[in-house]
Amino acid sequence: MNKIETYEPQMGDYGVIRTNGIAARLIQLGTLSRWNHAVIYQGNDYVVEANPTGVAISHISKYDGKPIAWNRHDNVTAEQRHKIVFHARELIGKRYNFFIILGLVLRIFGVKILGNYILKKMADKDGYICSELVAECYRLAGMPLGKEDYLIVPGDLAERLIYQ
Repeated sequence: MNKIETYEPQMGDYGVIRTNGIAARLIQLGTLSRWNHAVIYQGNDYVVEANPTGVAISHISKYDGKPIAWNRHDNVTAEQRHKIVFHARELIGKRYNFFIILGLVLRIFGVKILGNYILKKMADKDGYICSELVAECYRLAGMPLGKEDYLIVPGDLAERLIYQ
């Protein structure tokens, strides 16, 4: 009999999540991905996430029953894990950046000049989307994820998991 392997996330891991609802579907459509959310595991069953109310700490149980894929095969040192969580916690209380989502949607639907302009301008503001939060914290810990932080979407994070 095959046993399903479970993974206990480690401090500093990021997870991508597929949630339900209209906003989730719009993000999936706008980013051309089945994943619509990303979090950073800080330990003790808590995550740091950017959601429509801003950057906050949440209990992981709020995602019970939702598929979560963790970056369990990344080679992350203990020092990097601490830096990732440190940077994520520094961002708690920052606002959500709805305009980044708008820019991503415009860019995906072919309005690249306006979409890129909006993305660049809005990235300079003091707000975050979930995947941008993950990308910035990883970059600051010495692990850049391959694109500008504001261009990373949950699907990009999920795609990295395939190639680990």
